[in-house]
Amino acid sequence: MITRYGMSKDFDMVAMETVSNQYLGGDSSLTCSMETQTEIDRQVVALVKKQHEKAAAILVENREKLDELARYLYEKETITGEEFMEILNR
Repeated sequence: MITRYGMSKDFDMVAMETVSNQYLGGDSSLTCSMETQTEIDRQVVALVKKQHEKAAAILVENREKLDELARYLYEKETITGEEFMEILNR
């Protein structure tokens, strides 16, 4: 996201990665300095940490629904999308 599409406040919309053989495995290489690569690494780690915290907060916030879904699956073993949404929207 940061290197291929340039989606970063610091780098704006500047792509720093080139992809060759897009349909044959997608070999990629960075087209920037070592200092910029270090900053990219820092930003990737920060982005992953931020989104991990967000995911954990969503799970904690919805713990009761998750427990209810787990009980349902324990009893029935399978669940349809409709049943899932019914439990989720209660």
